[in-house]
Amino acid sequence: MKRRIFRLFNFVLVSLLSCFGVASSDQVMAMYGVPSGSFEISGRVKNLKSKPVRDIEVEVQDMQNQSLGTVVSGRDGVFNVEYKGWPHREVYLIARDVDGKRKGEYKSDTTLVKLDYPESGWNQGKAKVNKEIVLKYKSEKKNRRYNKNSRSYIYKVSFCPKH
Repeated sequence: MKRRIFRLFNFVLVSLLSCFGVASSDQVMAMYGVPSGSFEISGRVKNLKSKPVRDIEVEVQDMQNQSLGTVVSGRDGVFNVEYKGWPHREVYLIARDVDGKRKGEYKSDTTLVKLDYPESGWNQGKAKVNKEIVLKYKSEKKNRRYNKNSRSYIYKVSFCPKH
């Protein structure tokens, strides 16, 4: 009796699955190995006056703060970082002033970059991103004035009214 019920259940199950097309699906693809992809992030480093800034270290880090590549911007502020390996979806682009006071002091800047790969599957192709980095000075000398009496700087501060 149990055997008949089991056979009947199997027949009904196979009939239903074949009606829904599970057995005829040709979307199954066997993939072996590790997913791979590459990306290229290029761009230009500028200051607030839109002038190119040279000798700025541009580093790409993954979401776990592992470095994926570091370059230094050229004379015209251009940088280009390439990476091949695990296909990261998002990376941090970090710009740091490494030359110090020699050519001006700039604040570090971090930007989140989303990568869109052209293909799917195990080999996801090459993602290309063009990014412009605008750096601010560490101290704005225009907004301060030296007071000889108190021997200190007076800073001009402006506030935006709330809407």
